[in-house]
Amino acid sequence: MKAKFAGIQYLGDSDVTQICKEAVIQLIHAGEDINDVKILTFEQAYSNAHALLLTLRYDIQVIIKGGFASGYSGEGPKGYAFVLNLLRNYTDSINEYIISKSIFESVSNSSLTVKDIEYINSIKPVRPARWYDSAYIHQERERSIFSEFPLTIPMALLDPRLIELALDFNRNPDSAIMGAYRKLESIVRERTGLHNESSTRLLKKAFQVNDSILHWGDLDSGESIGRASLFSNVFMAYRNNRAHQEPRHNLSDDIREFMLINQLFVLESEG
Repeated sequence: MKAKFAGIQYLGDSDVTQICKEAVIQLIHAGEDINDVKILTFEQAYSNAHALLLTLRYDIQVIIKGGFASGYSGEGPKGYAFVLNLLRNYTDSINEYIISKSIFESVSNSSLTVKDIEYINSIKPVRPARWYDSAYIHQERERSIFSEFPLTIPMALLDPRLIELALDFNRNPDSAIMGAYRKLESIVRERTGLHNESSTRLLKKAFQVNDSILHWGDLDSGESIGRASLFSNVFMAYRNNRAHQEPRHNLSDDIREFMLINQLFVLESEG
C-alpha cells in the first residue's frame, strides 16, 4: 500500500541555517499565530540536528527544515538559540521530541507521511526539557532578536492618502517622505485658504491660534493644543532639516518618520 503524504508546508533549507531563521521570522512578521512548537531532534554522536514542526491557527502545520543544531559552536547552534528565544515570546508550548534518522531525512526531503506525523504525535517529549539550555547558552538580547525582522511599512495602518507614496518608499524613501510633507501642507492650505504662508506659520495659524480654522471639537483645550503643537513641532524637528540636508540612508529612521507623518494625516482627518 502506497504511503500517504502528510499535507504539510515545508519552509527553509536543511543545509542553510539563515534560511530557516528567516522562515520563522517571516511567519511571525506576517501575523501568523504560532500555537505549538515541536522541536524534532535527530541525535548524533557529537551533536544534534533540529527541525521544527509548528502548529498555526486552524491547526495548519508547517515544517521548518533541519538547519538548526546543538552540541557545538557555530551558526547552527546560534540559529537554534535565536529561533527558540524568538518563539518563546509567542507561545508557551515548546517541546522537544527525538525522531529517527529516516524521519529526519523525510523532513529534509519534504516527504513526511501521515504515519510519520501520527508517530511524532504519539511519542513523549524530552524530560526534563533541555532546549532551555541551548537558548540560554547563546541567549540573544530581545532587541537584537527583533532587529532581524524586515524593515517594512505597516500598510494596514496608513492613511489612504499616503498609500501611493508608500508603494514607492523602498525605491526612494527621502522622496516619499518629502512628498508626504508636501501633500499634508497642500491639504491644510486648501482647507484653510492660507496659500501664502510658510509651512510653520501655516500650521500655527491653522491649528494653534484662538478660534483656529481647524480644530478637534470633541477634545478639551489641553489635548487640542497638544495635537496642534505636534504639527508644527514635527515640521520644525524633521521636515525643515530634511529639506536642507542630503538623504541620510537610514531605513529604520525613515520608516519611523514616515509613520510619524502618517499620524499627522490621521489627526488632520479627524479635525
